[in-house]
Amino acid sequence: MEAELADSGGRKRRSGLPGLAGLARRSWQSVFETAARAILLDEESVIRLRRIQMVGALGVIGHPLYYLIWSYVFPQPYENLWLRLACTALFVPLLFARAFSHRRWLPPYALFAITVGMPFAFIFLYLENGGSMAWAESVIIAVVILYHFNTAFATISLLSGAAAAVALFVLAGNSMGGIPWEPVLLQLPIIGFVISVLVVIKLDRQLLIEQKRRGMAAALATVAHELRTPLTSLSISAGGLKARLPAALDQDAPRREGLMQAVARMESDIAHISNSIELLVANSKNPEKATRELFELGGVIRDTIARFPFDEPGGDIVTIDLPGPVRVLGNAQLFGLVMTNLLKNALEAIKRAGKGDIQIRCEVRPDAVHVTFRDTATGVPPQVLARMFQPFFSYPAHRGTGIGLAFCQNVLTSWGAGISCRSVEHEFTEFNIRFPHKDH
Repeated sequence: MEAELADSGGRKRRSGLPGLAGLARRSWQSVFETAARAILLDEESVIRLRRIQMVGALGVIGHPLYYLIWSYVFPQPYENLWLRLACTALFVPLLFARAFSHRRWLPPYALFAITVGMPFAFIFLYLENGGSMAWAESVIIAVVILYHFNTAFATISLLSGAAAAVALFVLAGNSMGGIPWEPVLLQLPIIGFVISVLVVIKLDRQLLIEQKRRGMAAALATVAHELRTPLTSLSISAGGLKARLPAALDQDAPRREGLMQAVARMESDIAHISNSIELLVANSKNPEKATRELFELGGVIRDTIARFPFDEPGGDIVTIDLPGPVRVLGNAQLFGLVMTNLLKNALEAIKRAGKGDIQIRCEVRPDAVHVTFRDTATGVPPQVLARMFQPFFSYPAHRGTGIGLAFCQNVLTSWGAGISCRSVEHEFTEFNIRFPHKDH
């Protein structure tokens, strides 16, 4: 296989990638994908939108249903149809949380809707019904649902909802003396105990996740130990070939030169694999603790493309446009893995589309250093674009593990950098990586 690269001046260079070197690079890519799976294990971020949707469904169904139950099946002293309808309307957008996941207004809106529809409405109806047993239990259920979200989110919602409910109760013509103080005071220690239990359960879950992470780190360490021996053997074999090939092919200079280049590439790849294993094992415990230092951006991009095991249509479709040396703060090897993932995804899209090329451009702008990675293959629809960086989301479905772009975002964010994507379906997909200036 051959990879042909175009530099900023439009010149093309071709590099031979013999089979053994290509095999080494494929092994390195496999190690990266396995280790990345171990790094991204935060299930909370994966199911957050699903929780919002489920609470939205509970509100849309529950408010009208329980209005009928408490009004006609088991009549309560007080019900309010308009309050129920308002809460139902507020919960409707939560059903479409996935579609709105990229909207900045979704988190504050979810907090507002859930606060009004649960603690506010439930506590107000509890007060209006004189602290009845049915509504006391309903308030506890609302607390349990709330604390399945982030603890700060739940606490803010509960306290603000309770304050607003008391205010409305007074504004509705009741005095503070009309509050059923005895049931309320009896309810407070029960609610406090329920919250304490839920917080302890959350802490226990976090401990289990940490144990799982440590277990996977130990497993990676074991895998790394097993890989070091064959890698050492390959390194020794490459050294032996390098020493003997000149004499064995003394009369065939072109062939000797090609094989010597292949052996040199093997040695380089073996060293790179060894370094990557060590780096990923260390980062599996906490990828944000990776060593950060200034590195030259263009050099990492060129090396990543040169090392990539291109199939058809090959590296001749990759064009790079880089300025002079640009140094940014981060980790060169991890950034190489980020570029590898973007390159792999783009080539898969080009293969599916049967067309397209890849342009990589680096620009130093007043706000930041920008790396633009663009492919002109399939593009993605808007609903897919909104979920591009969600862990375990893949497009097309079942194409992969869905962790690659989440890995890229996680790594870049840990350096104070960022990544975003824009796309037009059937035209292009463009990723923009932003590095803060090193003196910021």
